[in-house]
Order: sequence, then C-alpha cells, then structure tokens
Amino acid sequence: MKLNTSYLGLKLKSPIIVSSSTLTGSVESIKHCAEAGAGAVVLKSIFEEQIISDIKKEQAHTDIYDSFFEAHEYLTTFMRGNEIDIYDRLIQESKKVVDIPIIASVNSSSKGEWFGIAKELQNAGADAIELNIAIAAFDRDIDPRGIENEYISILNEVEKNISIPVSVKIGDHFSNISRMAFALSKAGAKGLVLFNRFYNPDINIEKMRVVPGNSISAPEENHNTLRWISLLSSQGIPCELSASRGVYTGEDVVKQILAGAKTVQVCSTLYRNGIDYIKQMNADIEAWMQRHNFDNVDSFRGIVNKKEDIKVAERLQYLRRNYDMN
Repeated sequence: MKLNTSYLGLKLKSPIIVSSSTLTGSVESIKHCAEAGAGAVVLKSIFEEQIISDIKKEQAHTDIYDSFFEAHEYLTTFMRGNEIDIYDRLIQESKKVVDIPIIASVNSSSKGEWFGIAKELQNAGADAIELNIAIAAFDRDIDPRGIENEYISILNEVEKNISIPVSVKIGDHFSNISRMAFALSKAGAKGLVLFNRFYNPDINIEKMRVVPGNSISAPEENHNTLRWISLLSSQGIPCELSASRGVYTGEDVVKQILAGAKTVQVCSTLYRNGIDYIKQMNADIEAWMQRHNFDNVDSFRGIVNKKEDIKVAERLQYLRRNYDMN
C-alpha cells in the first residue's frame, strides 16, 4: 500500500502534515515528526504582531528610541532581522536532517513587510509558504468586502516576490466561504488550508477577567471541515485542499480524503497522543486501504463527491431534524 501523494507540487510520503505549532518549532521535534512518518511539516508561525510587540517592549525601557530616529530605526531593523535570522536557521538546519518538505508559516493581519520576509524564507530553503492571514471582523464598522480584498491583496503581493508555491490558511467566519476560497485560488493560491482556529476566550469568575480558553481542538470540530472540503471539492475548486482542525485518527484522515482533501494537517491529536501517534494513523489508513482494495491514496480521493450526495449533505441537518420531529 502506498501513502505517497503530492501537495503544492511537493512529493509527500504520507498525506499527514504536522501543522504549525510548537511541535514544529525546533529541529529536534521536526526530525521526530519525520521519523514518525509525517509527509511534511508546517513550521511554527513567525508572527507580525510578536515582532512589533517585542519592539515596543524594548522601546519602553528608555526614551532614546523616541528621541532619535536613528535609534528607533536601528532597533526596528535589528529586532526584525534577529527574528527572521532565527527562523531562517530553523529552515536551514531542518533541511539538513529531514527529507520531507519544510513549509514556512507567516502569520499576518496586514500587508506590513511580509512580502520581503517571504522572499527571505524562500532563500533560506523553504519549500513552500503557508500564509496564515488572521483578520478578524470584530469591528462593526469594517466592511466585509474590504476584509476579503485585503486577503487577496496580501496574497498578490507575496506571489509577486517569490517563486515557491503559496497556500493560504483561512478561518470559517466568512459570509460566503465558497466565494472567498475561489477568489484566493484565482489570485494564485496553490492550496487552501481549512480551517484556522482562533483562540477561544473564557472568563475567570474569581478574578473577573477574560482568560484564554482551550487551545486544543476537539474531534467534533472535524465535521465542519469535512463539510467544506466536500463542498469546495465538488464545486471543482482549482487548487488543492488541506483539511485542518479536529483531525484525530487515521479514520478522520480517510474521511477527509474521501471528501476531496489532498492532505490533512494534524496538531491537537499529537499533543494528546504524542508525535509517534503518526505511525498509528498511517497504519490505520493503510489497513483501511487494504480492506477496500485501494493501492494508493489518490485512487479514493473525492469519490463520495457525487453531486446528489453533496446536495443531501448541504441540507442534512434540516432533513434529520424534520425526521426526528416526525
């Protein structure tokens, strides 16, 4: 049985990709992922907001950076460069010890300087770039169309500066996910990752303050991803789909591929079960393939996406509810 597939034009030994997280933030951990059977890794994201925050913290120690433009310019350039250098070394050192694709992850909420940074990551040896664009529509005065256009604009500018493939990781809060997905594909995205997971807030009732909620996805979150992988695949979206969020088992991987996913990204299940759990997931996929006489992963991709099946899937919750009520 062959688990080999491709994604963004890259050859993968398995459809399982370890998504951007602390699990992919060190050479040692990346090597562990490769040895466990991951097809590729998406490096821990480099954050626009983190660099800006670090610069502001340093500026707070003294007013020299406000008094002298040259000092401010030096600080900004140095700290930005230092962060990029660290990330470049992670790419370079990882490429020396593993033979699987290394996908760099850039997390951005604005245009900023990410066009140049993407170029630097390409020069460091990244095989592809995953743009994790996080523009949250929490302000009632923000025009939804403006947010969508900003996504396209960021992608366009990055595409102009690099030659390696680019994928975009999006959330599921768009009013029309299909329209956004097709627009990104038309703008040049070679892949789409569904879906980003925003941190959930919670409230500490003793301290009466907002605190971070659970950062680990639940298996139930897999269903929303499954729905949209199916819908976009059945609509013939001209880019590759990677399923993310709530994928816990080899069975979950099989479901996403049957729905049309090219690859599947995992994270939470590895936090709970350990990186070596990838071996079990791969074994379970192979066992399923053997039971159903599939020789390779590509042979069963998207086979449940008959148009009549998708129409049922779109309205299944309503049909089921009416059936239960009767």
